Amino acid sequence: MDTISDAREEAIYREIQAFTEVWNQGDARALAGFYTEDAVRVGAFGDIQHGRAEIEAAYERLLHGTMPGATVRQERGWVRMLTPDLAVWQGGLEITPVGGPSMKGHVVQVMQKRGDRWLIVEAHPKFFPPRS
Repeated sequence: MDTISDAREEAIYREIQAFTEVWNQGDARALAGFYTEDAVRVGAFGDIQHGRAEIEAAYERLLHGTMPGATVRQERGWVRMLTPDLAVWQGGLEITPVGGPSMKGHVVQVMQKRGDRWLIVEAHPKFFPPRS
């Protein structure tokens, strides 16, 4: 890998870490700011949103209705650079609801360099089925 690719990947990992921190603060509006205006999110519960406004509303429902006070942990994962300004990031995910068992899963995101940030164009978090 070259230094430019390494720097791009590190910038993406920083965005993932920042996203995790904001998620754990319960800030739906700030979470939507990690997405492009025309982003698509297919949630782990099968819900689909188009655009920042729908994504913000979905996070509001999730963080303050479905799973209030839940925390998320995301693995560093790995990045696959597709072009100098387009990448796929994927990694493990674990959401721990208040008083409930944690749910483990995986996230795949297409990210695009917009200005000085790497924003999410497509996000597909999924939970693994519980083991019997």
